[in-house]
Amino acid sequence: MVDVAPPPDSSATVSGSGDSGAGGTAADWRGRLAELLRREPVTIRFARREALNAAGIYLAVSALAFAVLLLICHHLGYGVVQVLSKWDSKNYLSVAEHGYPHHLSYQPDGVPKWSTLAFFPLVPALIRTVHLVTGLGYPYAGVAVSWLAATAAAVAVHTLARSVLGRRVGYACVGLWACSPYAFALWVPYSEACFSAALMWALIAVIARRWVAAGVLTALAGTIRPTASVLVGVLVLSAGWALLRRRDGWRPWLALALAPLGLVFSWLYLGSRVGRWDGWFEAEKAWGQSFDFGRGSLHFLKQVATYQHIDIRYPVVLALILLVAVAVVALAMDRKVPWPLVLALAGAWELMFGTPGSPLSKPRFMLPFLPILLLLVARPVARLPRLVQGCLYGCGAVFAGWYAVGLLMLFKWSP
Repeated sequence: MVDVAPPPDSSATVSGSGDSGAGGTAADWRGRLAELLRREPVTIRFARREALNAAGIYLAVSALAFAVLLLICHHLGYGVVQVLSKWDSKNYLSVAEHGYPHHLSYQPDGVPKWSTLAFFPLVPALIRTVHLVTGLGYPYAGVAVSWLAATAAAVAVHTLARSVLGRRVGYACVGLWACSPYAFALWVPYSEACFSAALMWALIAVIARRWVAAGVLTALAGTIRPTASVLVGVLVLSAGWALLRRRDGWRPWLALALAPLGLVFSWLYLGSRVGRWDGWFEAEKAWGQSFDFGRGSLHFLKQVATYQHIDIRYPVVLALILLVAVAVVALAMDRKVPWPLVLALAGAWELMFGTPGSPLSKPRFMLPFLPILLLLVARPVARLPRLVQGCLYGCGAVFAGWYAVGLLMLFKWSP
């Protein structure tokens, strides 16, 4: 059994036994705090047959959604390669084929122009490797990488959810994640699929206190996306708590040393392309991703609330910001959910809300963390008859594929 939070201190929960005044109050406070922090033990269980079933559910739902996307795009006159090379896909495929630029260009106001230096290196490296090994064209090699990684992520989602809340909840989480509105990022050459796989398996390793694996997977995530900083924070807090409790020997120390290596490597590698250590940070300015403590998000919310701009995606973004905040509180109050999952979702919300960037990309930013939020809604879905669940996932897949057409091909701004 894996304890992810300390059990309440029995001495702290006793009150009124001869203690009065400040001492009794302090004991009561410690008892209430310990009771609030206590989590039910979680044992991570991996079942091969269930993992295959989860992979099958994910692939079936995603295949239907992807087919809807391609069929509608074909009807509208867009070719497959055109669909697979839009927005971020274009940048990852460009790096895979041509490598990174060796200089930064600037606009007249001194702000850097958009550059592929803002994209972390592992996904382009994987796409190039698949291209060289299989001979597939770069767009199709990118699809192969995304689908393999997303399937691995779906198995991790099931393993995590089933260990916390049961087998049927695990399947429901996979099905709902596969047909979520921004699931298109798992089908095309984006980084979300690879990051989701690294994130979910790293969280499993943290909960299971497999510290070396957790450190390696966190470092791997740091070569995929800068949002791995959330995972680094979760691991630092979790390993630090294990050290405070003097558990697991030297392994938490090694996890702490390994965790930030991927981010540091990515920053230094990308900086070396242009001959300056802060090259990635400079290139990132063009994308408006500097942390501003939520000022940009508040400005966006004001625009939405006062109808200054109208876009079909705005209600989705607004709902996401509010629902994730509520979900963090709800999960924190659920003792069945381990603290690393609560911390991961809270950190993702903080980074999403505190970074302006493109507000329309916020749902895609949350996609790898979405299975944690889905723990709240997967339980009632899991109790539905299988036929009803199948209809739900099928309808969701059709909607996700239809919505992806707009996100990728029709809407003005990058999703």
